[in-house]
Amino acid sequence: MKIVITGANSFIGIHLVQRMEELGWETISIVRPGRFVAGIKNSRVVALPMESYHLLGTLVGACDCFVHLSWNGTRGESRMNAVQQQENVTNSLRGVISMMEAGCERIISAGSQAEYGPHAEQITEDTPCWPNTEYGKAKLSFYENLSKICEQSHISYKEPRFFSLYGPGDFSGTMISSVLKDMCVGRPCQLTKCVQMWDFLYIDDAVEGLIQLCSKPCQNGVYNFGSGDTRPLRSFIEEMAKITQTQSPLCFGEIPYPSTGMVSIWPDVTKLKREINWEPKVSFRDGIESLLKFQTSNNYRGKLV
Repeated sequence: MKIVITGANSFIGIHLVQRMEELGWETISIVRPGRFVAGIKNSRVVALPMESYHLLGTLVGACDCFVHLSWNGTRGESRMNAVQQQENVTNSLRGVISMMEAGCERIISAGSQAEYGPHAEQITEDTPCWPNTEYGKAKLSFYENLSKICEQSHISYKEPRFFSLYGPGDFSGTMISSVLKDMCVGRPCQLTKCVQMWDFLYIDDAVEGLIQLCSKPCQNGVYNFGSGDTRPLRSFIEEMAKITQTQSPLCFGEIPYPSTGMVSIWPDVTKLKREINWEPKVSFRDGIESLLKFQTSNNYRGKLV
């Protein structure tokens, strides 16, 4: 198979390209100019800013599947930057249309639980979307617009909506990475009350799901990506403390919830399991232990003080 992947140097992208290389697939990795794709051996790398995505089809030609992971402003205050988020929508649509015109007939784009907005109950793919960030609104707008385009053009389109992924190589400011830093050096862990429901999915399991979406015939539309192991966030924190055998105090309630409200992450992954016969293989304990080994091998404990 020939796969074109934007955002190939992202957390998901690097793991996805590596897995596709293991399977012997031909990959073309699209990255921002000046970026380095670590751990990639055989993929053709094309440096292209999102503003030039309208050239994608001309540069890389037809492919079996186009996987769009690239998106600017996914963290911090940028998530509320309406102008930047709308630019993402515009550039992403131009990129996908360019690939369709080049002959690609299967599209996968990375979605986010932010499209649903705050919900206290379990979230299915049919749950109403009430995004409360510009990032979530833009992701939803992109999905809705591209769905119409693909339907009219008879193009296969799936959107995996990722909830809370973790694993080696993730952004150092994520909750799991930050808490592990504190636990590994014995610092107090400053936390919210952690009463919200949460679901963590290990990156290898997420990648296997993406591989199946790329290669198997299945229903179009949204697919929730989670582990199905949903419980109060406090339970995960306490399990991490046991795994690390930390002496760090767990300071629940020290950090207030954001003004946008408490967010619960409770995905229903029935559709994903049914459509592609997918099951997560990595337990939370095994995932944390694997992450700790990775961090230790990279002198993580010595650097993060």
